[in-house]
Amino acid sequence: MDPSPQKTKNGAKEASPPDPDVSDDVILNCADLVKTRKGGVGYRLLVESMTIGRGEHLALIGDSGSGKSTLLDMIAMVLKPDSAGDFSFRPIGHAKWHDLWKIWRKGAYGIFEALRRSELGYIMQTGGLLPFLNVADNITLPADLKPGFPKAEKRERFKALTATLGISHLLGKLPSAISVGERQRCAIARALIHAPSLVLADEPTASLDPPTADRVFELLLDLCRDSALVVSTHEQNRVLTGRFKVWRIDCRPGGEGQPIEARVAPLKDRAPAAALPAGRVSLAKSLSDSVH
Repeated sequence: MDPSPQKTKNGAKEASPPDPDVSDDVILNCADLVKTRKGGVGYRLLVESMTIGRGEHLALIGDSGSGKSTLLDMIAMVLKPDSAGDFSFRPIGHAKWHDLWKIWRKGAYGIFEALRRSELGYIMQTGGLLPFLNVADNITLPADLKPGFPKAEKRERFKALTATLGISHLLGKLPSAISVGERQRCAIARALIHAPSLVLADEPTASLDPPTADRVFELLLDLCRDSALVVSTHEQNRVLTGRFKVWRIDCRPGGEGQPIEARVAPLKDRAPAAALPAGRVSLAKSLSDSVH
């Protein structure tokens, strides 16, 4: 592997991963990632070592206020860490890495904007759909904003996603005219329409009834076969199923005058993540069938 930095199209330098043994499937590498939040007692969030790979399903669990959303925002490149030993991102299909910590230190925020637009899908607690756009325009917006995204691929992904998610009959409606569960399914389609490398979901079922929440989790797992998926949730029963790698944020009191220490680590004694159950149809297969 060539260790020398290379220039990207937008002028950013990309760094090779610090560990030459990092798998080719890894798209995000974190080491000694730290963020301190002030206010009240405050807390210090620490990720000693974490990687996220292509097609991997990772769940963040922990008490409310433990730092789940903070970590998601750092991964989403909208919140600057205080420090990092390594914080690198490599989109699917790319050989070189973006050194996110270096980009933060340089203040090259336009690079983050380009990466978020092209490589990230974000599902918020209440969907986060734009109220002045109908469902169809909300869903296609990320594909329209991704530079060079083929129109034919947008059409095929739109057709497959809306059919799989059962929202084809909602396309002309405004978000205010559909239910919360329907908005969440539309948000999933929007997060996946542009074939992102990484999908983030922040408490995606917090405002849903249990049957709808179960359905949303199943859809997320089924559809994120190629993209990496990171979900934050307080509903541990939904992720302790063997289909997620589960990481927990444990909070411990700091010393006198010191913030609470919140450490992110894999949940121990977990069984390996289970494969997609037989008979389920993946988005990748749906797209392949529709194209061919």
